[in-house]
Amino acid sequence: MKIVLKLNVPKWQKALAGLGDRFDKAITAAMNMAASMAKYAADRDISSAGKFGSRWTDALKVGVSGSLNNMKISMTLGIGYGNIFETGGDIAGNPFLWLPLSGTDAEGTQAKDYPDQLFSAKSASGTPLLFSMSDKMPKYHGTEKVTIPKLFHLREDLLSVQANFRAVFDAAWQMS
Repeated sequence: MKIVLKLNVPKWQKALAGLGDRFDKAITAAMNMAASMAKYAADRDISSAGKFGSRWTDALKVGVSGSLNNMKISMTLGIGYGNIFETGGDIAGNPFLWLPLSGTDAEGTQAKDYPDQLFSAKSASGTPLLFSMSDKMPKYHGTEKVTIPKLFHLREDLLSVQANFRAVFDAAWQMS
């Protein structure tokens, strides 16, 4: 997932003509400040969404790129399946998704990575289960699909920073 915020620098430069170097320093500082604010807001957003630890916030990259006349802030979440938490949606199994049963040693481990051999059987209610060969205890249950709610608001975090860019630029201008 990648989100980009572009700034129309020529419009700003025209309004501030004659202040060249000061403007260049201020706009660069403002873009870096805005990127830092977006990273902070997105990190808080991810952290407050549930069991998303430092692996997720470390995978979120926010940076400024481009030349002065074409600067942009990019936000990228470097976890391939992370987009589902930004948009929400369904994840379907083929034929099943195997979800670990809470309170078992399978929690936090995908069925394919479980350290023991597994075998399948149906429970009395008809739910497909995977059992461990060594202890004969159920470790996973099968479901055809799960619905993931929208948990992250990264686009909104970046747009909030964009909406307040004038104040960020004013602060950078005062410091330059």
